Amino acid sequence: MPFSLFSSSSRRRDDTVAARRRRALVRRLTIAVCAGLSVWLILQCLMSLVARGPVAVASASISRGSTITAASVTIEQVPVSAITESAFSSADDVDGLIAQVDIAKGEPIMRGMATRAPVVAADHTAVEITVSSSTDALMPGRAVRLVAADRVLAESAMVVKVPERGSDDSSGILSGRGGDDATVTVALTAEEAMAVLAAQEAGPILAVALSDD
Repeated sequence: MPFSLFSSSSRRRDDTVAARRRRALVRRLTIAVCAGLSVWLILQCLMSLVARGPVAVASASISRGSTITAASVTIEQVPVSAITESAFSSADDVDGLIAQVDIAKGEPIMRGMATRAPVVAADHTAVEITVSSSTDALMPGRAVRLVAADRVLAESAMVVKVPERGSDDSSGILSGRGGDDATVTVALTAEEAMAVLAAQEAGPILAVALSDD
C-alpha cells in the first residue's frame, strides 16, 4: 500500500511538471507569433505612409534609335522620389517615342532617354535611300550629310527612320561588317531628293552624322 501511494504521488508530480512545460512552450510560441505579427503590422503601416507613384520600366532591352511601343514597357509602383518625378509614368507617354540611348530591361525610362519621332516639314519629303555606310551612329531627328563620290548631295538632311541598331540591315557595304547597303529614311527638299535618287544609280552614298553643335 505505501508503494502504491508513492507511485500515485510521483505520477501526479510528473503530470504537473509536463503540464507546466507544455504551458510554457505554448506561451513562448504565442509570444513569438505575436511579435512576428507586430513587426509585420508595423512594416505595413510604414509602407502605407510612403507615397508611391507609377513609373514606366522597360520590359525588354530597347536599342538606341528604335521606336518604343506601349508593349515594350511595364508600369511599376515605386516610392516617390526624384526618379518618379523625372520618369515617364504611363505606357501612353512613351508609345511612339524614339530611344536616345540603349535602355536595359528593368530600367526606368527617364524623360531624357526618349524623344518624339521627327516630323517632316511641309517643304520637305521623306525619301527612303540606301547608304553604303553603317547607320549605327544615325538617330531619328538628327542631321546627316549625304555624300556621293564626287559631291555633297545634301548638306544637312534630317533622319526620319533608321534600321534597328546592330542589326544586319544597319550594316552598309562599306561599314566593315560585311553587310549589304543599309536603308534609311531622310527628309529632303525636292531638289535634294532628285539629286540623291539619281546618285543612287551611279554609285554608293554615304550618310555622315553631324554633331548637334
